[in-house]
Amino acid sequence: MKKLFLLIVIIFIYLFSTTQAQSPPQSNYNIIAGSTLYTNSSPNFWPSPSGRFAFGFYTSGNGFKVGIWLVDSSSNPANNTIVWTARREDPMVSSGAALQFSVDGSRVLLRNSNGEVQSIAEPTQSSAVAASMLDSGNFVLYDSSSRIVWASFDQPTDALLVGQKLAQNTALRSSTSLTNQSVGNFELWMEPWGSLTAFPKISIQVTKYAYWSSFTDSAAGQNVTLNLGRDGRLYLENSIGYTVKNLTEGGLSVNRTNLYLATLDVDGIFRLYQNQVGTNGGLSSKIVWAAINEEGRCQVKGTCGLNSYCSLRGSGTACLCPPGFIYNDQQRPQDGCKLNFSTGDDCLEDQGSNIYDISHLENIYWEPDEYDLINHIPDEETCSNACLGDCNCVVAKYKDPVCYKHKLPLRFGMKNDLSGIKSLVKVRIGGFPKGGDRIVNKKTDMELQGNLKGSKST
Repeated sequence: MKKLFLLIVIIFIYLFSTTQAQSPPQSNYNIIAGSTLYTNSSPNFWPSPSGRFAFGFYTSGNGFKVGIWLVDSSSNPANNTIVWTARREDPMVSSGAALQFSVDGSRVLLRNSNGEVQSIAEPTQSSAVAASMLDSGNFVLYDSSSRIVWASFDQPTDALLVGQKLAQNTALRSSTSLTNQSVGNFELWMEPWGSLTAFPKISIQVTKYAYWSSFTDSAAGQNVTLNLGRDGRLYLENSIGYTVKNLTEGGLSVNRTNLYLATLDVDGIFRLYQNQVGTNGGLSSKIVWAAINEEGRCQVKGTCGLNSYCSLRGSGTACLCPPGFIYNDQQRPQDGCKLNFSTGDDCLEDQGSNIYDISHLENIYWEPDEYDLINHIPDEETCSNACLGDCNCVVAKYKDPVCYKHKLPLRFGMKNDLSGIKSLVKVRIGGFPKGGDRIVNKKTDMELQGNLKGSKST
């Protein structure tokens, strides 16, 4: 009888412990396995306990994307701040798509209206039994022991939230535009030797292509991470908890109405924002720090495409073609420029300098990628003649007393009024096509727009 009683007790304890182990963490805000959202359901998101963050469907163009956003509860959803997006390179989904925490707890799935199924969040170590949208902005999956087995914080997109880390060999990637969260043109890498460095996406990660860096000492230690504190302190920290470098000093107001967010913005500049929550739930945002100041926006390599250069225009930038070049696409100046004449046979025909002239650009230059360098050039005219007499030369760069000769393509062009550099662009005489091309007047160095009709001297 005692053995039977003992056996019953053991079975009861086993069943109780198994039930407890499979139970999700106790919270009113847990999302249980089998939960489903639809694009047209109301709501079509799972909120955090305070309602400050949400995970679900947000409107993108004529469709929807899955992501996390900081909620502006005062007005329309267009004022929400997107802080994370799933499957950024995938096309938007149409109305009727569903987001489901699978019944077996293995993953969060996106079911398109055409029946296609894609994974949004999938633990690699063990299955999940519950999910939560936390007030930190982190969407997490829990296993039966209440351990986090997947977190959006570990899959950064273009933003870093308070408490989130950018780990070694991971990157923030800018968005295409303010309304398109697809991957844009810039990346901010936490490099293995401890430096935080920004590159254009099209380049390899070598120093010559970097346009901003924290320049962290190589003795920083192992596994350096980028962190954002509650008081707005952006800092680099190594594996033993030592602060390697402060990007910002912090000390900003800490309360429920101030939310800090660091973003690699569309223009490639890493900025820290303070988001203030108003009494009506609305958000107001202001920049409290930027890696590159407003006057240095053209320093961002990759702002403009090949054979063009960046120039400041009010609060923005403009991508312009040098003389003798036209846009690849008039509707997309940022895609760069091309020659409006062919140079393919110049070296074969030995036509010399008689078919070319030089247009002068003040304080405009491209990547230091010259194929020839001539020292002790006495003046600008000598540098011009050196380029005119070289069939391979497209642009010469003169900075007393050195002449640098460049071939195509020209990369990372920019205008900097303090550079003291003159770019000497070789243009074919009479080689401009008819139409509204832009030229530079050699005598005044003023940028002109107009139709080139007949013979107009430059």
